Formats: sequence, C-alpha cells, structure tokens
Amino acid sequence: MPRILVSGYYGFDNVGDDTVLFGIISSIRSLYPAARFVALSNQPERTRALFHIEAYNRWSFPVIFRQLIKADLLIVGGGTLLQDVTSRRSISYYLGIVALAKVLGKRVVFYGQGFGPVNRPFSQRLIRYIANRVDLITVRDDKSADDFRRCGVKRPPLHVTADPALGIDPVLLYNNDDAKRWTIDRGDAKSLIGVAIRSWPTDREYIRNLATACDELAIRGNKIVFLPMQYPNDLDASRQVQSQMRYASLIIDQQLSFREVASIISTFDLVIGMRLHALILAALYEVPFVPISYDPKIDRFVQRLGLGPALSVTDFDAKSVVDRALFLLQNSTKSRAAIRSHLPSLRKEALKTAELTVALFRNHTGKLL
Repeated sequence: MPRILVSGYYGFDNVGDDTVLFGIISSIRSLYPAARFVALSNQPERTRALFHIEAYNRWSFPVIFRQLIKADLLIVGGGTLLQDVTSRRSISYYLGIVALAKVLGKRVVFYGQGFGPVNRPFSQRLIRYIANRVDLITVRDDKSADDFRRCGVKRPPLHVTADPALGIDPVLLYNNDDAKRWTIDRGDAKSLIGVAIRSWPTDREYIRNLATACDELAIRGNKIVFLPMQYPNDLDASRQVQSQMRYASLIIDQQLSFREVASIISTFDLVIGMRLHALILAALYEVPFVPISYDPKIDRFVQRLGLGPALSVTDFDAKSVVDRALFLLQNSTKSRAAIRSHLPSLRKEALKTAELTVALFRNHTGKLL
C-alpha cells in the first residue's frame, strides 16, 4: 500500500485549503483506492477527523523527518505555497521539506500549484535550486507555469492542469445532514446571495462600496448571506460590511467544515467572492458568481473558466457589482450554462495531475494496480 505524505497549508481552519486536500485525496483514490494518505497539519486532530487519514504536527522537525522516511512519495500542494508576500518563511518552509525528501531519496510532486508573487531574489534562487530537483510539477494555470520557468525551473516535467479542488465530484462533497442543518430560510427573498470576502489592506472604499452594493441587491428583494471561508479571520471583513449596510443581512458566525460550506454554497443563487475556493465551489455547483480579485490567482481562474474579467478589490465600485450581479441573476439559466460548458475540461485537467502522480509512482515502485 503506497504511503503518500502531503505537505500544504492544512489545519488552519481555511475551507479553501481543506477543499484542496480533499481534491488531492479523492482524485488519487479514484484511480487507486488503496492509497494511504498522511498530512502535515497545524491541527493534526482536526485534520484526522475531517479526512479520516493520518495527520501529524507540521512544526516538529523530528515528526516530519520520521514521516518522510516512512513515505513512498511527497506531495506538495496545492494552493499558492511558493510566494513571499504574506510570509517570508513560506517558501523556506515548504522547500526545506522538499530538500529533506530528496536527501532521503524520495519522489516529490508539486501538485496543482499556483505560483507567486515571488519578489525577493533569495526566494527566486531557492526555488530555482530546489524545484529543479523534484520529479513532477503540475500547475493550475499557464501563468504559473511561465512563472516557474522565469525562475529558472526547467528540469522537471511541468504540466498545466487545474486546481485540485476542481477534480472533486460534487456528490462526494454533498452531505444530506449538513445540507439539512444549514438550510437557510429564504423567507420571501427572490434569491440567496452569498458573500465570501476577506480582510485586505486597502482603503475603506472597498468596505463602503461592497456595503452599498449589498444594500442595492437587498432593496431588490434578495437575501444577503456572509459566509466566512476562513474562520474567524474572515468575520471582521464581513462585520465591517454589514455594519455599513442599511438593510438586514445574515452572517454565518460559526466554524464550518468544507463539506458544510459546500452544502451552503450549493443553495445560493449567486456568490460574490474574494476567496478563490468559494468561487471554485460555486463553479462545481454551477452557481453564477461575481469575482473580486485581490490576487492574480482569482483572475487566472476566472479566465480559465471563460468568464468576464474579475473586479479589482482596489478600484471596483458598487454599481459594477450590482450590474453584474443583476445580469447573472436575470440570466441565470445562461449563466449556469456558461459555467457548465467550461467545467468538464477543467475537471479533466485537475484529474490529470492525479493520473500523472499515479503513473510516476507506478514507474518508481512497480507496486500499483
């Protein structure tokens, strides 16, 4: 039974990253059900409970060393792990684990990675030195592939696939108990509009404009529901917007699992989102969305889905949000069909990473299947 160690941003109560981990696990198991997964996590007990896999402390070097010795393969991903904007230590942490894995003679896969921004010359040199020694790199968009190459990463096979979360069969996410528990009372509302935002260091126009937009949509008979994707971090932004609204709205002020969040998003008629995986989950359920971009990964996903450009968090106005939201709601059938037409190719690309990973492991061990 192959033992696969997964290193990523897990155990931080981030629904997006949990969804990514589920995408990795479910995609590989669809090809090889006996695969045994082990995750490095900030909250090992919570990760074990969520995914029913082994999980260990991501901060303990002895633990990491032991798990690497036991592993047949190291997966790094998904998400945007190689960036030095939110943390200078992120790149050193993940590449340090990769370097140790290679010293121990392990195969390493970068799985459905995003890339950057990487601004520091030292980070770029570290990526070039270590990433050239991994066995397989898959990225979730063309620009991430270009960024790897610009950093001088040329030796490993590099494939453009898609975000691992897009490989999830929505049936596996949908849980009847969660759906029943989180049925939101529509009352006499025309539509349920989910808002998944995060705090961002820009001027207060972002908050005021979004509050105005939500009010305008509420005036037209729609119910606004704020859905924090990273709890409790996203609560502050939601509360700030709600405090500047004149009309009633709902904040789901509770820590939810990725399954619970997915079940809620499946009931929305529209999503207004800054969080990438709120948009990805919406797409999996063919729910139209208005993307607000704070990072190139949002723009890249929207582009791959064949939709109009995302609004920028630094310069959008209330009217642009309202106009796009109303258009999508009034043309709901066409909006859902537009997502449906592009989704199969992205899901196929996401599953390609699993296929490449399994093929790599089979070639290395001869054990699979």
